[in-house]
Amino acid sequence: MSRKFETIVSEVLEANVNGLKMSEEKMQQTLTDLGVDSLDVMLVLMEIQEKTGVMIPEDQADILQTPAQIAEFLKAND
Repeated sequence: MSRKFETIVSEVLEANVNGLKMSEEKMQQTLTDLGVDSLDVMLVLMEIQEKTGVMIPEDQADILQTPAQIAEFLKAND
């Protein structure tokens, strides 16, 4: 997994979820388990898109459930 994308995803999540400190283990947890509610998922993904320049289509946004999956998608579509 690209560290660049992993770092961006982690930073955005930490900035948007109060008290969250990302780790390798948390990269495998679902966004819901990390405290991102359904409304915030879209906001988080929009911020990640802005920081990376990689568009995440709505149909993919529904599939990407973990930070690791998001980072992999970004790497594959960069």
